[in-house]
Amino acid sequence: MLKITSTQHPIVKRFVKLRQDKSFRMEEKSVVIVGKRLVKEISCLFDIKTLIIDHDFPGIEAETTFLATPEILKKVTSLAEPEGIAAEIALPEKRPLKGIKSMLVLDRISDPGNLGTLLRTALALGWEGVFLTPHSADPFNDKAIRASKGACFFLPLQEGTYEELEELLKENQMTAYVADLQGTSLQDLKAKHPLALILGNESLGPSSWSKKQGNPISIPMEKDVESLNVASAGAILMYELKR
Repeated sequence: MLKITSTQHPIVKRFVKLRQDKSFRMEEKSVVIVGKRLVKEISCLFDIKTLIIDHDFPGIEAETTFLATPEILKKVTSLAEPEGIAAEIALPEKRPLKGIKSMLVLDRISDPGNLGTLLRTALALGWEGVFLTPHSADPFNDKAIRASKGACFFLPLQEGTYEELEELLKENQMTAYVADLQGTSLQDLKAKHPLALILGNESLGPSSWSKKQGNPISIPMEKDVESLNVASAGAILMYELKR
């Protein structure tokens, strides 16, 4: 087992850059994951290129393993309590969304925490894939990975243009529904399948494209509540539409 004793070590710099820089992740086709549980789950399905640990973790193997200090792990992960483990794995291969029956569309969702939570919910509720429009947060951002609890590695994901999304909806013969405060109440909706649920930006709401393509739907709420966080609203809508 090799040792790292300095935060200036090339491997430390690589991990930090992979965590912070999306273009570097795409170029290297690699991503950093942290936490004992997530690394262990991922290691069952993906090969680990490089492992950095501050003590031994039985059952987790890698092509190269480095022993480092807790301070170095904090630098690598940017976490105060990184659980003593970080790993570099290959970005998952793209899986097509053609032929699926339920698709979540994240339209300019900008907060990595919201995006990650929505991915986790989509996986838990059996949605078959996720499409991300331009200006959405990166699903492999470190905050998004933590919020999704690794769901980004198990859900088919596609990032693309509105034109590509429109073609996909037509090819899959999907009825699109868009979350909108002025939309039809879930209580009165008879959803058609296969379907796509479009969730818009946290502050701007649904885009003009979404409003044009999707049937507006809303969650019935008490009068003194103006709106819900997109992750909360998305969870309710995904559950009801899938049901």
